[in-house]
Amino acid sequence: MEDKKLKIIVLAGGESGERDVSLESAREIASSLISTGNSVRVIDTLSGEFFEESFIHGTEKITSEDYSIPKVAQSQGMGKLIGNLTVARESGLDVVFNGLHGGYGEDGTFQALLEFMRIPYTGSPMAASAIAMNKDISKRIMKTLKTPTAYWKTFETGQQVVGMVNQITTQFDMPVIIKPVDCGSTVGLSLVEDSGELASALEMAFTASNQIMAESYFSGREITIAVLNGLTLPPVEIKPEHKLYDYTCKYTKGKSQYFCPADIDNEITERLSQDAAWLYETIGCRGYARVDFIVKDADDYICLELNTLPGMTELSLFPMAAKEAGISFDELLVKLCHLAMDKE
Repeated sequence: MEDKKLKIIVLAGGESGERDVSLESAREIASSLISTGNSVRVIDTLSGEFFEESFIHGTEKITSEDYSIPKVAQSQGMGKLIGNLTVARESGLDVVFNGLHGGYGEDGTFQALLEFMRIPYTGSPMAASAIAMNKDISKRIMKTLKTPTAYWKTFETGQQVVGMVNQITTQFDMPVIIKPVDCGSTVGLSLVEDSGELASALEMAFTASNQIMAESYFSGREITIAVLNGLTLPPVEIKPEHKLYDYTCKYTKGKSQYFCPADIDNEITERLSQDAAWLYETIGCRGYARVDFIVKDADDYICLELNTLPGMTELSLFPMAAKEAGISFDELLVKLCHLAMDKE
């Protein structure tokens, strides 16, 4: 079946703080799928319009500013998107490759739309996407599975900053992590080492979400486990230039070093892989996901989160793990398309 050449639409851009990352991912996804003989078009879910072929084949740096969407076009975007997807479906569309990150692309909204339209799509279904995107809910599931995770407390918009600061200073030791509950790629995240910096960190997190969390800081090695169709891939270790693996370290060349397979003993690998596979299955993921950990040793580690739409850029961790397992980037993308089509 995987020899069949497919008609594919790649969802790109979107409205989240991770728009730039999505644009880069989408172009690399589209270029790869075209190189293996498939028919591919890329659509921006914010405007609902297709990108020109020059977007896919160009070599210039992509930014949101290069593809800024007028407010009028934004307001009409969903109608255009549904219309274009409907025409594509009636013209023989095989699958949608979800190249979005964060926002409606990762929280189950577009998954629900595509399910309603009966269009196969890559990645996890609506419920799993919504659960994984919400760090509070997913951490509760980790506790149920007895997967270690850092102590946390959530706060809602509208609460008094002074009250939140008092609760955090009372219940947490410094340093502490402040971050949005439902954003990815460390958008809105701060490492607070002095209680005097808490108010500004809280305010920054609230610019990204209506619900945020304080989380105990846990120092250790950053290890991620990729899960492909329920099976775990070799672990990757990230060594960021900064104290945290923040947005800059994730998406700037030279700001992090990556080691695959990670130089950790078999016992640690087995425990992390087991936890990752259980979390993937319990949340109800499909196709692929990535589970992030901070590790001191086999008996002292925490799970940070599960990401249902791992990045697909040249710096991305999932393709790195797949390559170590003998799966090329081109093969991986085609496999994800067929897993989406075979979900029934």
